[in-house]
Amino acid sequence: MERSSQSAVSFVNKLAELTNHLAAKDIVVSSLHADWSAFGSWELQAQKGEEAERYGQALLGPNPTQAIGPEVVRVCWDGRDGILTVDASPTRFCSAPNEWQEEYSNGFHKKSDELFRFVEEYLTRRLKA
Repeated sequence: MERSSQSAVSFVNKLAELTNHLAAKDIVVSSLHADWSAFGSWELQAQKGEEAERYGQALLGPNPTQAIGPEVVRVCWDGRDGILTVDASPTRFCSAPNEWQEEYSNGFHKKSDELFRFVEEYLTRRLKA
């Protein structure tokens, strides 16, 4: 039986590996919440690297009120129920994304590497288009 300490670090490492794979494709993981003790549930928010760069530069420019924020894609894994949900929202000026529209919702086997492959492929297709 795997010790809890090893299970928890494995959980965090899988998420870190996912963010590294996405970063190599110029996809920014701008937010990541991981809760091993809540059945391994997690949530991440990602955006195109070029849009994040452009937004940051525009906010520091002469007309920050004209800055167009990136579209953000949120991926939520409910480890208890085994449900993966994907939503997207624009980012308005000086605001966090808050206009979430569901794009996908489906069940997955818990503790499946297939889940992480699916999320990487989904975000790559969605944010590299």
